[in-house]
Amino acid sequence: MKYKPYCQMHVNALYDLLNNSYQDCVIQPKAKMNERDSVLMMMNRLPNNAIVIMDRGYPSFNLIENLNRHQGIYYVIRARLSGGCIKEIKELPASECDRQIKCRVTTSSRYYIEHKDKEKVHCINHHWHQYKAFRSKNTEDQRWDFGVFCTINFRACKFRIGTTKTGKPEWEVLITNLPKEQFLLSQMKRLYHLRWGIETAFSKLKYDLDTIQFHSKKDKFIEMELYANLIMYNVVSTIVNQAYVPQTNHCHWYTVNFKMATIIVRHYYRNNWQLKFRQLLVQIQGYLIPIRPGRKDKRKLRAKRAIDFVYRVA
Repeated sequence: MKYKPYCQMHVNALYDLLNNSYQDCVIQPKAKMNERDSVLMMMNRLPNNAIVIMDRGYPSFNLIENLNRHQGIYYVIRARLSGGCIKEIKELPASECDRQIKCRVTTSSRYYIEHKDKEKVHCINHHWHQYKAFRSKNTEDQRWDFGVFCTINFRACKFRIGTTKTGKPEWEVLITNLPKEQFLLSQMKRLYHLRWGIETAFSKLKYDLDTIQFHSKKDKFIEMELYANLIMYNVVSTIVNQAYVPQTNHCHWYTVNFKMATIIVRHYYRNNWQLKFRQLLVQIQGYLIPIRPGRKDKRKLRAKRAIDFVYRVA
């Protein structure tokens, strides 16, 4: 049987949606990837009054409590309608609502068994309390950084985002610590909609800058190329933000073609760095594409093998 090489690195990136730039990055082996731990690593490097938006794979009691105790950081996390480990989300009414939720958790299995019928309590099966020689991956990766008992507070926002094919309403739930007085339910919906910019940024990073293909084979060299592509993305994004895009009476708004801007900026740094910056902007302004909101394309998720470039033939 022939084994083909495939990607074994997982990238956790922190993206600035307002400035269109990557701010931080944590690279993990695919076998040991943990997105929640990567958030805790990048959390200490965030500026004050930052709002972190995360997808529905991140909610956990440990992450929420860590973010609650970190002063100056606000979070907006998309949660599953079933609630997952947070059963209080599943009990929300089938209508738009904005509620403050308290969850009491414990790592004591004995206390949970004795009081689960009398009070609403959650049990965290931390590996410190599992006296087994071999544990499953789900139990071993469970993380809890606090004491035996803890009360976790957060705000749950539920709103309607559309209708399914069968005609039933489609709901979304967000977990946040943003104050209700300043961020109303309608504003929370628009705030989370900004997260789509992360998906487009990853698409540009992978395909416009060819980050899915590397010249190297060793992990350290691949990481070096990845950081170089992240820096180049920030450079191109900053230059594109300086370009003037005239808007005419066409049916669509126009923006700069990011892929062509990447090619022009790379050529500028390699061969024509003496060119004036204003002339560089004029070249970039010559490649525009229309903005078509609401377009949908089904994601094609499949494993891809690594493609390395061989410049020397022995």
